Amino acid sequence: MEPLMLPGQVAPPPYVPPAPEPVKVRELWRMMKRHRLLIGACTAVGLALGLLLVSRSRPEYVAAATIVVDDNRERVARVLGNEVTDQKGRMATEMELLRSRLLARAVADSLELRVSVVKPEGVPRSQVLSGIRLNPEADTATITFVKQAYGEFEARDADGRVIGRTSAGTPMQVPGGQLVLAPEAVDHPEFTIAIGTPEGAAEAVANRLDISQPAEDADVVHVAYRSSDPALARDVPNALAARYTQMRRDMHGTEARSTVQFLRGQVDTLRGQLTAAEQRLQAFREREGVVALPVEASTQVTQQAQLQAQRNALEAERSALARSIAQARSSTGPGASSPYRNLTAFPTLLRNETATQLITQIAQLENERSNLMRTRTAADPDVQLLTQRIEQMEGQLGGIVNTYVQGLGNQVAAIDASLGSFGARMDRIPAQEVELARLSRQTDVLGGLYGQLQARLKEAEVAEAVDEPGAVVVDPATLPSRPSNASTPLIAGVLAMVGLLLGVGIAFAREYADVSVHTRDDLQAATGFPVLGWVPRMGATLSPGKKALRGMRRMLRPGRASDSHAGRALVPTAGIASLMPALPAGAPTATADSYEWLYRNLLFLKPGEDVRAVLVTSPLPGDGKTTTAAGLASTLAQRGLRVLLIDADLRRGAPAPQGGGGTPGLSDLLAGTVALADVVQLVNVGEGRQLHYIPAGHLPPDPVQLLGSPRIQVLMEWLREKYFIVVLDSPPLNLFADAAVLGACADATLLVSRAGVTPFEAVVHAAEQCRRARMPTVGTVLNDIVPDRDRDYDPAYQWYEEGRAYYAQAG
Repeated sequence: MEPLMLPGQVAPPPYVPPAPEPVKVRELWRMMKRHRLLIGACTAVGLALGLLLVSRSRPEYVAAATIVVDDNRERVARVLGNEVTDQKGRMATEMELLRSRLLARAVADSLELRVSVVKPEGVPRSQVLSGIRLNPEADTATITFVKQAYGEFEARDADGRVIGRTSAGTPMQVPGGQLVLAPEAVDHPEFTIAIGTPEGAAEAVANRLDISQPAEDADVVHVAYRSSDPALARDVPNALAARYTQMRRDMHGTEARSTVQFLRGQVDTLRGQLTAAEQRLQAFREREGVVALPVEASTQVTQQAQLQAQRNALEAERSALARSIAQARSSTGPGASSPYRNLTAFPTLLRNETATQLITQIAQLENERSNLMRTRTAADPDVQLLTQRIEQMEGQLGGIVNTYVQGLGNQVAAIDASLGSFGARMDRIPAQEVELARLSRQTDVLGGLYGQLQARLKEAEVAEAVDEPGAVVVDPATLPSRPSNASTPLIAGVLAMVGLLLGVGIAFAREYADVSVHTRDDLQAATGFPVLGWVPRMGATLSPGKKALRGMRRMLRPGRASDSHAGRALVPTAGIASLMPALPAGAPTATADSYEWLYRNLLFLKPGEDVRAVLVTSPLPGDGKTTTAAGLASTLAQRGLRVLLIDADLRRGAPAPQGGGGTPGLSDLLAGTVALADVVQLVNVGEGRQLHYIPAGHLPPDPVQLLGSPRIQVLMEWLREKYFIVVLDSPPLNLFADAAVLGACADATLLVSRAGVTPFEAVVHAAEQCRRARMPTVGTVLNDIVPDRDRDYDPAYQWYEEGRAYYAQAG
């Protein structure tokens, strides 16, 4: 209900509850203590389940064999020149090979694992059977052995028919094979064995095997087997390891033989190819005359250069001689010097004796002629004779020179021919060199491969000759001395821990789902008002709220009373004792002390002010406001104070029958139909002291209008003068506006909440309503506290126990 605001008034700001603080360790511990029964029950259930599981589980034995894997395929791969696989992948392959159904079937057949003991459960096969031999084609069967007199056993089939008799150590023929009973079989009066299928036995072996590698970089494999029979737990890993090593040995021999055969075929093939390549190279050298093409090419280049230089020199000399001859022929004449004398400049002519002599003679004749020409003329017969002789010699010299020049030309032509042949040979050299390189390279490659394959063939032959298993059992399985699942404390402890965690989880869930207030801190955080008191539960005979008030009404009888209450009959003390915390014989109680502290704290909040009217309300029904109001009033009345308790809850009383009747009360007094003396009743609170009480009266049609009338103000003013304190019990604040209307008539308002019942949000809303209605709310009361239950929420509650012990000692 929103209050009416006067001009200039400002509504108070809404109260914002403080943010929750982080959960502390002690809060977690208190939460655990609060739910200790739940957590303990879950832990006990987990422990019981663990013990039950252990008691019903059969003993199981585990034995393991250790195998070192030496992979000879790596050597074969290196012989073939292939890349070696990585160790991790190789070991994974070996482990999968150990898990293969082929090995499992071989182990099951070798140990006759088709035969198993089915009754009694958990009996090892080795305790009843010492020898088993089955045919591969044996069918499934069930055979029961029943102990007879003198240690004999009678064998029966699945239909109960007797199929034979036997004793321990004596072979007995059964369908599909032969069985021998062990000496320990006499300890069992009856047992049943079953013969299964080979596939089922192999699958059972595979399911119970555990293949593991202890370290990634180690070539070691652990083979473990689980069984209820310790002998089988030992025998199966050993049999599997033996089968595996034999398989590796067979695989090694097969691979080594195939490798040798392959390499021999390759060697033979390469030998033929190498021979053919060498023959082709030899034929090419012989056909082409090739010894060493690089040396030959260098020599031919040098010779070609020399011929070219010689040819150039001869050509130069020939050209010079030809020019000289042409000049000599064009300049000949009588009296002139012979032009052939210029040929002396050619060293090649000087080396010719005939030409040298002719040139010398010509020179002498020209000298003689010159001497004659000094005294004679050209027509002189002597001069002409000398001229003729000179011309003859010049003709001879010209013939010699022409012959020489022709010879030079022939030499040049010959050299040109040689140079041409050199060019053709030089043109063929690159092609020859390429072909020679190709043939040589092919021969070299085939020769290298042939040599490598020869070496690897020798290695493969050595590997074939060596009987290497490829895997070695370094640690065979031994007979286990005790079951692997015998750790009863561990299993029970684990399940108990699971139960403990489950209980803690449920406790957290319950705490999260619990939205009610439990402690003074909760109440103060929700309202922002101080907590003036907390009231413990009064006992099993009492109940708060509406039920208590109805009990009070049943105890009260209508009557008239004046201010001096002369002539008014007192209500017996037993009635109020069932509602309010009064101790017999007037002895003090912790509950009465809590109401005493409530009143003291109420006075301390308003020092110097006269608190004469106290309104008690609550957020919701059942929060204990009526019990708190009655308890506060009766406690003060027991002290001999003049106290009036008014039931102002005009909404829950029983309506009067039509035509009159019923108990008059506050509603009738405010309506003006009765006088105050007609509604005030007296309640004996012990030791001759009385509490004045005004019931609610008949239900009005509009309680808010009635409570808001001017009569209530006049009434309260008059009551303040007549009584030490007036306590008003009002309807719940979150449901009705009655308490907000009555707040204007009170000096103080108390907001009551019930521990563990009133929701936190309901308290927040009620406090907000108090502020909006400007009710004189001075504090809150936490009601119905059970110290044994709630002390885990607030350690201060344990002091109540100390108070009870103190009273007990005093008594």
